[in-house]
Amino acid sequence: MSLGTQRGRSRRLRLGRVPDPAKAHGAWVYLVLSILAGTLTAIGRGFLPALLVGVGFAGVFLCASAVALVGKRGMAARLIAGLLLAVAGPGAALYLGASPSFFALSLVALGPAALAGYCAEKHGIVSPQAMAFAVVALVVAAPSSACAGGASVSTGLLLLALLAPFFAYRTWRVRNAISSETGWTRPKLRKQGWMEVVYGLGWIGIVVLAFHLYALLPPL
Repeated sequence: MSLGTQRGRSRRLRLGRVPDPAKAHGAWVYLVLSILAGTLTAIGRGFLPALLVGVGFAGVFLCASAVALVGKRGMAARLIAGLLLAVAGPGAALYLGASPSFFALSLVALGPAALAGYCAEKHGIVSPQAMAFAVVALVVAAPSSACAGGASVSTGLLLLALLAPFFAYRTWRVRNAISSETGWTRPKLRKQGWMEVVYGLGWIGIVVLAFHLYALLPPL
């Protein structure tokens, strides 16, 4: 391996120099939409336990994003806040009667998170592969929240299968547009961000409605 390649990889992965995920509005959009989809799909054990598990996912995301602040001010505060949310959210959900099955589904996020790290090491932190797998890891919040609220594991996995490809595709489209087009300004980026919110809300609306309509069908 050449010295230039080693330096390039170091620039991509050196802790404290990676892009801060917590400042990426797109990541928060996909995470919040996933939590919303899971909460609205929850059946049987309540809206609140599902939402609290989603809060726990947000805490884990904050903890993971603290890596970008290694050696900088604010890392400890973000890490502590993330840990509090990651523990208090699921803990309160279990107290309110959440199904423990959400723990098993939460572990599914480890797969795409590992693939995101591998792609970041090979192609760069902001490569389309790394970003897509990172988004899929965030989308696992949807099935975890749904199962905490009473949905079955199979329903949760189907929810993941319907949401993850769509959000990964939208991430690729936005990243490709930003890298290939010129003239991007803050207002234009903000407009694109709101368009992603609209696309996301439209898709999760279709998915959630389909789930509830299916639940109304009489058993065969």
